[in-house]
Amino acid sequence: MDRKKITAVVFLIGSTIMFGLSFVSIKISMEVFPPLSMAFYRFLIACLILYPMLRKMSPGETLRKEHLPLMAFSGILGITIYFFFENNGVLRISPNDASIIIAIMPVAAAMGEWAFLRKKLSPISLAAIIASILGIYIIIGGKLEGGSVSGYLYMVGAIVSFSIFMIITKPLFRNYSGIAVTFYQSIFGTLAFIPFLWLETVRWSQLNGNIIFHFLFLAIGCSAIANFMYIYALSNLSVATTAIFMNLIPVFTFIFSYFIFGETLSPLQLFGAAVVIASVTVVTLQDSLTKQDV
Repeated sequence: MDRKKITAVVFLIGSTIMFGLSFVSIKISMEVFPPLSMAFYRFLIACLILYPMLRKMSPGETLRKEHLPLMAFSGILGITIYFFFENNGVLRISPNDASIIIAIMPVAAAMGEWAFLRKKLSPISLAAIIASILGIYIIIGGKLEGGSVSGYLYMVGAIVSFSIFMIITKPLFRNYSGIAVTFYQSIFGTLAFIPFLWLETVRWSQLNGNIIFHFLFLAIGCSAIANFMYIYALSNLSVATTAIFMNLIPVFTFIFSYFIFGETLSPLQLFGAAVVIASVTVVTLQDSLTKQDV
C-alpha cells in the first residue's frame, strides 16, 4: 500500500471515530438547535476554518466556471440534503440506532457503483461487505429499539443521498485537491440552508456550556477536520472502501458508551465488532491491490 493510501486509511479511522461521537453530540445540540439551523451554523463555522486551510495548503486554487454545477450539486447533496435527513433522523430515534443504520452505507455505495460506474466488486470484497452487515446485526441483537418509523426512514434518506454524493464527488478530484473540494462543497451546502432557516426557531436561551462544547465539536471536529479527512480518503481510495468504514461508526459508538456511560458489551456483541473490523481490513487490503480506483 503506497503512502497516500496509508494516510487515507489513517484519516478514515480518525474521521470515523469523530463521526461515531457525532451522533451523541447531535442529539445533545438539538436541545437548542433545530435540525436545519444546527447544520447551517456548524458548517458556517467550518467554512471559516476551511478557508485559511485552503489558502495555506493549496494557495491559488480556485473553482473554475465549468466545474461549478457539479461542485454546487455535490455540496448541496452531501451537506444540505444529507444533514436534513440525518439530523431529522437523530431527532426521532436514538444516536445508537442512527449510527447503526448508517452502517448500511457500503451496500448502497456498492449498488451505486455498479449502477452508475459499472464497477464490479471482487467476490472477496462482496463477502466482506456482507460479513460487515452481519457483524452490525450481531452487535444490535438483530433489532432496532425505540424511536419512530419516520426516524428510520430519514436515516435511509441520509444513506441514499450520501452514497450518491460519494460517487459524483469522485470526478472532482481530477481537477481539485481534497481541501478545495471540502471547502467549496461546504460553501454551497451552507448557502443552501439559508432559505429554510425561517422555518425553525433556535432556542438561544437554553444554551449552556455542555451544549456549546458538543456543538463546537460538531462544527470544528466533524464538519471541518473530519470532513476534510474523509474527502481526502475518498480522493485516494474507492467509494466502496470509504463507505465500508461507515460500519465502524456504531462500533465506536458502543465503545464510547462503555467508557463514558458505563454501558457494557456482551461477548456476542464484541464478536460482532470484531467481524466488522475484520471486514474493513479485508476490503481495504483488496482496494490496495486494485490498480485503479474509481
